[in-house]
Amino acid sequence: MGQEAVDFVIRVPHSMDSITLEQYQRYLKVLDNNKGAETSNFVSMKFVEIFCNASLESIKSIHFSVFDEIGRILQKAFSEETPLIRHFNMGDVEFGFMPNVSKMSIGEFLDIESNIGDWNNIHKAMAVLFRPVKKKKGDKYTIKNYSPSDNVSEAMKQMPLNVALGARVFFYHLGKDLLTHTLSYLEQEMKKTGDKQITQQVQRLAKSGVGINQFIDSLKEMPLSSMKQQK
Repeated sequence: MGQEAVDFVIRVPHSMDSITLEQYQRYLKVLDNNKGAETSNFVSMKFVEIFCNASLESIKSIHFSVFDEIGRILQKAFSEETPLIRHFNMGDVEFGFMPNVSKMSIGEFLDIESNIGDWNNIHKAMAVLFRPVKKKKGDKYTIKNYSPSDNVSEAMKQMPLNVALGARVFFYHLGKDLLTHTLSYLEQEMKKTGDKQITQQVQRLAKSGVGINQFIDSLKEMPLSSMKQQK
């Protein structure tokens, strides 16, 4: 007796604003665990499973032509531009991008610098860059003060992927000069407060350039290129 066919609905995102940062992080882990086999059938199925929120078993029952079309739709979604998006909503909360990047605090800068180049922890950097909007009038707005929280960072995993990528690319295009100016500003601010330990840390970053260079280099490694090879 043949196996009875099962009908089910699979929802395919047509753009990155329908994909979460967490889904992308999960897919990158699959790629990391299957290096050298990026175009394997298993990775291709995980590609569809993760971004379509479907089970691996249900995907195995999809006709090849349908599976191939799903892959094409997803590839097209990942080929779209990712400009900086300053506002997005999660639930009933509107989040806004840091209005004045050049005047961030030392704590904000260090939390961004140490996490934005790491895909496993990039949501922590997003929790610094995007915060609930307090007041808004025209193009002007203010956001809540930064208060590090594991719960808030975890919640940022559900932000739209295009928003996260836009912010990441934005920092890449800032370049070393602007980041160096930011470090200089932070150093002056820390001298005013008299916190020698953090001031020394900023001076080491500015002098060696190690933190900035690693940050810039990591931003150049955009794993989306791997997805373009998927079917």
